[in-house]
Amino acid sequence: MTHEQKIERIAGELSRAAGQGAARFRKSSPSHQVPKRRGKGGGARVIDVSDLDEILELDVEGRTCTAEPGLTFDALVQATLAHGLVPACVPELKTITIGGAVAGCSVESMSHRLGGFHDNCLEYEVLTAKGEVLCCSREGENGQLFDMVHGTFGTIALITRLKFSLLPAKPYVHLVFEHHDSVESCLAAIEERVGRADSTFIDGLGLSPGNFVLCLGEFVDEAPYLHSYQWMRAYHRSAARMSEDYMTAREYFFRYDADCHWIGRNYGLENPLVRLLVGKIFLGSTRMLSLARKLPFMIRADKPEVVVDVFVPISKARDFLDFYGREFNYWPLWIVPYRIARPYPWISPEFLGMGGEELYLDFAVYGFRPRDGRNYFRLLEEKLVELKGIKTLISHNFYERQEFWRIWNRGAWDAAKRRTDPEGLFGDLYDKTHRRG
Repeated sequence: MTHEQKIERIAGELSRAAGQGAARFRKSSPSHQVPKRRGKGGGARVIDVSDLDEILELDVEGRTCTAEPGLTFDALVQATLAHGLVPACVPELKTITIGGAVAGCSVESMSHRLGGFHDNCLEYEVLTAKGEVLCCSREGENGQLFDMVHGTFGTIALITRLKFSLLPAKPYVHLVFEHHDSVESCLAAIEERVGRADSTFIDGLGLSPGNFVLCLGEFVDEAPYLHSYQWMRAYHRSAARMSEDYMTAREYFFRYDADCHWIGRNYGLENPLVRLLVGKIFLGSTRMLSLARKLPFMIRADKPEVVVDVFVPISKARDFLDFYGREFNYWPLWIVPYRIARPYPWISPEFLGMGGEELYLDFAVYGFRPRDGRNYFRLLEEKLVELKGIKTLISHNFYERQEFWRIWNRGAWDAAKRRTDPEGLFGDLYDKTHRRG
């Protein structure tokens, strides 16, 4: 089936679903929003978009790719590396899709220079709830809509095609691990390295309040040895004890996938014997997400694991880490420098620019299990308001509606919604991402 035939089919389904309340979409890859202990959506109409997962054009000379939104980054990287190219900013889990990286908020170790994947997209084709096909680019007549589909989790329009930039790549990545014994040393090193702009990849790991690792990477043509992190080795453990490492470029991009960062340890998967016996069955973000959705009783309704990315201005990073060490004291903590390429219109004007700085640190909390009766998601939300930071909406959110719309831009969201989905087929952003959603 051609791309145009797929669009015609889906447009027809959207038109027929008008006036029937919010729909659900069946996709080929599992959602990377954090699973919640809830039902499957009752009688909501299901629209099948699972066949939107192909590369439509790979322009090697022009360094662009055009593809459908359900294409996974693993499949994309395999295809582009064959031509010595990679997407600008590759999220760290294999089956994150290119559409999901735009609808959510992608971040990776190239984000210190390039922002997120969405910042490197050139054009989107979207479907409105009435089945109208719109072409959107940042400088075109639908420029506001182009920016609004980012970060709004599919509640504005259905992305059906993306055109995005590619970068030159080499077969291998050489990593150097800088070890720091204090917050001050690590933050100073991040600012210095980002300022020097001499590293292709920069991210970090907080291993304890006085133990940080800054991971600096470059593409290289040759490697004296190679390590894999898809089975017996856990990347964060190697980074804690090594001074350097080599891996293939594809292995580097998905170095966190097997352990889903380190969530797997909550289920015994860091035990070497367990990894040896059942690692190939259970390791991998896709398997873990699929199991969580098939076995919802594994998710505690009263004390869900905290899985969330929070973005804090680098000038407030020390304040955040003091708070985090005092209230959470849960390690490792993933640390990713993120450069704001431009103000995002989905953020409320009072938060626009997120504090007026260009460089933020994404502190990613993966798998913290609440140790008492406090609401740790809410603790994070309140601290972020104080620090002029913001969180992604991938997990449990406890904002009150009025508070939520002081951070997210209700005016811009409503304006886009009137253009693309006046009857609410794609749902409400607050309702879709709230804990009760």
